[in-house]
Amino acid sequence: MAVSRLRFKSSGTGTQYIDLARALSLQERRLHRQKAIYTVYGGYYVDSNGSRVDLNVAPLNWVSKLAVNRAFKMWKKMTAKTLKDAGATSKSRYRDFKVHLNQAMGVGSLLPLDSGGNNLYNNSVEWDYTTMTTADPDGPGGTPADQFDLHIIGPNAGSDPNWSRVGLIQSWFDSRPAPEDTQPNDIPNVNDPLMNLFDTGDVMDERLVIINSEGDAPPYDEDTTFGNAASYAEDHNLQRVSTAFTTSSNPVVPIHGFQALCGLIQLEFSGDNPGDYEIVLDVETKGESF
Repeated sequence: MAVSRLRFKSSGTGTQYIDLARALSLQERRLHRQKAIYTVYGGYYVDSNGSRVDLNVAPLNWVSKLAVNRAFKMWKKMTAKTLKDAGATSKSRYRDFKVHLNQAMGVGSLLPLDSGGNNLYNNSVEWDYTTMTTADPDGPGGTPADQFDLHIIGPNAGSDPNWSRVGLIQSWFDSRPAPEDTQPNDIPNVNDPLMNLFDTGDVMDERLVIINSEGDAPPYDEDTTFGNAASYAEDHNLQRVSTAFTTSSNPVVPIHGFQALCGLIQLEFSGDNPGDYEIVLDVETKGESF
């Protein structure tokens, strides 16, 4: 186990984002690939003015991981096919698959600072999020191909054929056949004459009705998932993993440990008058593959 302690600072209410892979790459001076599950062992939050911060991440379930993996495979296929068709090769050691958490997350995110609050870099540091370019012509007439970035949570941004962002969970659902309205019964009609040929009592009918009705549907909504519930605002599809609340008499409070898909974290700050706050996170430097 190797742990890196990351320190972030900002001020005021509103929403901020942390990309742990980006922060670790900067502080540890080597590329940490984003497509991994990053573990935060804990940390602390400081604000002498008194405020609240909620830490939210993408739901860490099989749907979210499958949706990200699907996009990752398509990105690798797109890159390999383009280089092959062009008769070119590329040995870029820093090319990486990178996605946003949701539509609201831009290219900027909080970056780690030293003990004095200074940046760990002097010049601009490259961290480009993946851009996909479709081979499908952008409308009739062979106009330029559509290009878009990717985010995990929430619907697509833009409209066909001019997408600006594609939601990976939404895209995964759109690629699946719609569930049937009525599922086939496991047990035939209980009134079938031959089934009742040796029915000497009424109990068999009741048993068959119970067997036929209990456990015949999944314990979840087949066309809605945590992370892509269209009836809720996009931010509400995130998973709350920790909350820290400070007061003027208790300005330093702990942050619970959690895991973050692709190392992406949303921070929501609230309170009457948040000051210059500080967040410190102890992060496992080796991400878990999925």
